[in-house]
Amino acid sequence: MSLPQKVDVLVIGGGPAGSMAATALAQKGIDVALIDKQHHPRETVGESILPSAWKYFDLLGVSEAVAKNFVRKAGGVVVWGDQISEIAFKDFGYTRPGMHVERDEFDDLLLRNAAAKGVGVFEGYRAEAFTPGDNPVVTVVDEAGQRREIACRQFIDTTGQAALVGRQLGGRRLNADFRFVALWGYFENSRYFSAGGVARDFGEIPQHPPLTFVTRLGGWGWSWHIPMKKVTSVGLVIPVEDYKREFAEHPSLDAYFLSRCRATPHLGRLLANAHMVNGGTRMMRDFSYGCDHISGPGFLVAGDAAGFIDPIFSIGVVFALYAGNLAAWATQRILANPAQAANTRLVFETQLKGRAELAYALALPGVERDATTAARQSFDYFSQAEKELTWSAASMTTRSQNVVRAAGGAEGAAGIRRRDLATLRYA
Repeated sequence: MSLPQKVDVLVIGGGPAGSMAATALAQKGIDVALIDKQHHPRETVGESILPSAWKYFDLLGVSEAVAKNFVRKAGGVVVWGDQISEIAFKDFGYTRPGMHVERDEFDDLLLRNAAAKGVGVFEGYRAEAFTPGDNPVVTVVDEAGQRREIACRQFIDTTGQAALVGRQLGGRRLNADFRFVALWGYFENSRYFSAGGVARDFGEIPQHPPLTFVTRLGGWGWSWHIPMKKVTSVGLVIPVEDYKREFAEHPSLDAYFLSRCRATPHLGRLLANAHMVNGGTRMMRDFSYGCDHISGPGFLVAGDAAGFIDPIFSIGVVFALYAGNLAAWATQRILANPAQAANTRLVFETQLKGRAELAYALALPGVERDATTAARQSFDYFSQAEKELTWSAASMTTRSQNVVRAAGGAEGAAGIRRRDLATLRYA
């Protein structure tokens, strides 16, 4: 199959948002192609997924494959200062679990499913530029450096941190409230926490599903610990100034990362007999940003290409799936009724920005700020289970009292389902 010169819809980027958008459009009989600059499977961080993702897995037709191929997680446990708290998804009425996934396998599964559902998938093509308008043209570059043009009626930018539209139109801006450095790596033989805050050996995962473990670092930093099938993803999110001051005392990035992990209460104990594998420490800085232009004549922007906040509450993949599905809905309406394109884009922007602003309020460190009208309206669309899970997660840290206060009030306080633990238990 050769790269088309013309297509109804071009999706740029093969992560969860792109695969969701492309598959949803193909299932409606629309001619859609998806390009990605990399070849899948490819490594991506962000392995924890909330149970609200299942509605999108059902739409994509991948629920059975996801359930079969990845680790089920029962909930989460958070150590935030002196407070130790746990949430269990079953307490919110969820009948299906959260998941811990190897993102290379997970993203590949979604992309291959897109191809099976009729999407033309082309890997090794990087989108370089576009001409906006009612019939946009996207310039792509193949691995040999050859430029080609693809004409389309609409394109969807799901290029993630590359942010094709944001960079070309000059609207990609860093978020000053989230000046953090993220460091992460993968470990073999780490212990993990199960229900009740019980530490277990890695081999017990099939019998005792894991919890995602989060602990506070200093004032506003935090760490994650996510057990998967063979390894555990461990990461640190550290304020930039703290990182600059502390790193100078260590001979290498690996030395700093391992030292900080092992010095972190509970995390260090889980890693006592573990060793890092798969190439050492990864790093990303200034990862929080927004984009001013998330729609325009001929294009929509979804997923991380539209902006990224902070992964502290595992909302990234669900948000990407939501955004991809919303972009597919809007694109289908624009194609069917071009005269109403501007109104459809307005609905798309309002919904996407509201969900993003809610995520911002949930993760915002150290700033008291009312949720915007758009965020509150977005929250109103949540199911009761999603609302209670959001309230409960927000109550587990001091980062997100904005959500409890502005999007919940008395109702939010009544809907909190967390369990406070006196201690974490080690055999």
